[in-house]
Amino acid sequence: MIYSKWLPDKGGYAYYETSERRGLGDDLPTPRMTAASDLGVASTDAGRALPLGAKLVGCGAVAKGCVTVLDRSGLNGLGGESASSVMLACAAVASAVAGVVLARKFMR
Repeated sequence: MIYSKWLPDKGGYAYYETSERRGLGDDLPTPRMTAASDLGVASTDAGRALPLGAKLVGCGAVAKGCVTVLDRSGLNGLGGESASSVMLACAAVASAVAGVVLARKFMR
């Protein structure tokens, strides 16, 4: 059986294969999900658990087979040196854009 796991840092899906087999038309058991609100389960919590022993077999732009629960390990946000280097890069880009705008304005 094929499982697809969303790759939040790259986009697309990683495909995992297990030795599990299902007959055509056989339904999988309904996964248990706890509703976080009256609206139901968040999309980031919907999905099936990746079985132990699943082997990575490839990547692609669209999901195939069963979609797994979102792995939050790549969603920790910015912190420490990452935040300062991103802020420095943003400041450099903003300065470059401002310089181009001013140069075009005064060259007319």
